[in-house]
Amino acid sequence: MTVIQTILAFLIVFGIIVLVHEAGHFIAARLMKVRVDTFSFGFGKRLFGKKFGETDFRVSLVPLGGYVKMAGEDEYDAKDLKPYEFQAKNRGQKIFILIMGPLMNIFLSLFILSIINMVGIEKEKYKSEVPEIGFIEQGSPADKAGLKKGDIILSINKKKIMNWKELELTVGYNPNEELHVGYKRGNIKRNTSIRVKMLTQKNLNPAGFYYNYKTEVNSLEKDFPAFKSGLRKGDIILAINNKPVSIFEMRDVISKNSGKSLLFRIRRGSELINLTIVPRKVEEKGIIGITMGFFSPVVKVKYGLFKAVGKSFEELVDLTVLTFSAFKKMIAGKISPKHLSGPIEIAKFSQKAMKTGLSNFFILIAFISLQLGIINLFPIPALDGGHLMIYSVEAVIRKEFSKKVKETLINIGFFILISLMIFVVLNDVAKTLPNGWNSLIPF
Repeated sequence: MTVIQTILAFLIVFGIIVLVHEAGHFIAARLMKVRVDTFSFGFGKRLFGKKFGETDFRVSLVPLGGYVKMAGEDEYDAKDLKPYEFQAKNRGQKIFILIMGPLMNIFLSLFILSIINMVGIEKEKYKSEVPEIGFIEQGSPADKAGLKKGDIILSINKKKIMNWKELELTVGYNPNEELHVGYKRGNIKRNTSIRVKMLTQKNLNPAGFYYNYKTEVNSLEKDFPAFKSGLRKGDIILAINNKPVSIFEMRDVISKNSGKSLLFRIRRGSELINLTIVPRKVEEKGIIGITMGFFSPVVKVKYGLFKAVGKSFEELVDLTVLTFSAFKKMIAGKISPKHLSGPIEIAKFSQKAMKTGLSNFFILIAFISLQLGIINLFPIPALDGGHLMIYSVEAVIRKEFSKKVKETLINIGFFILISLMIFVVLNDVAKTLPNGWNSLIPF
């Protein structure tokens, strides 16, 4: 059942994005009076479809993309061009047809985010709070840099950091780099340098500093001290012996106080409760019999029409900058290409997003649509950006490339794309194996 849900979620996500992209090309082509012979979701053998006018709208065998085939796009007689053929149009018209696909993907992202921002979106409250450090992981880059609990991060590489969201994004997108950090301890402003680790699936915080998350009780064992003392599922532990305690400190405090009475300050709904719990000694450590979870309250934020569109546009600009930054770092070797996600990973993300609610599901669609829109503009032959690059060069040199040169460039680009697709699929498979790529390529 999970496999079926995953496939269904992937087809919905990818289907919407591909159809919007190809619709952009189709609409632009028809506006320029270019005949469209095929509008296909997927590649390869035609499975089914219906012809409307001159266009065959079809679903093809391999659902990893789609295409619009225009008359005179690939096969044409340069000496006898028909007015409805793609190659008969001027350079400006061709560029308009090509660029409309990626632009429609970007517009889809803006549209989805605007709707979500109007309806309202739940955001973790702490992300908009001042970035005051609540815990430092021992031996982490932050620890080695001399940062301490209670320090407030003011800037990174001279860029002001206003909240936790900005801090996490800045750190996450600067792996394997030395960051110059401005911070405040008490009333004194200080500076330090921190060497950030590589961001991995197992290490989601490469700097080693955390927000002051409180502990939420996820479950209790009935024969242990916590349950017997009146602690309940959903309780939030604020302090122990009148000292505020984060989830990172909880286990250590309880472990070191076996047999001793501890005063727990609890929030249960809107009520504040004090409970005395005596940790039981088990293998020289104190335990109270609970499983703990991060408590991170959310707030629902919504905007009016114009503010929602403005906010969504800002978010798209930020994501675009981060996307280019990530690719730049990947080329420079600061981010491993293994972080790329292919169809298998996207399918998993889609299924998880669908389970958590429509809002998260459509946010994922918006994010992937933006990424594909941007990537399609990259100057790689066989992508829209590759064709745009060819036409731009022709405009500069005031001379059109021969058909043979164009075909050679497109074939090179196609080879690059196929190679990249094979890599990301194998990379997705490797992520599911015990030893990653070593399981596929032992040597």
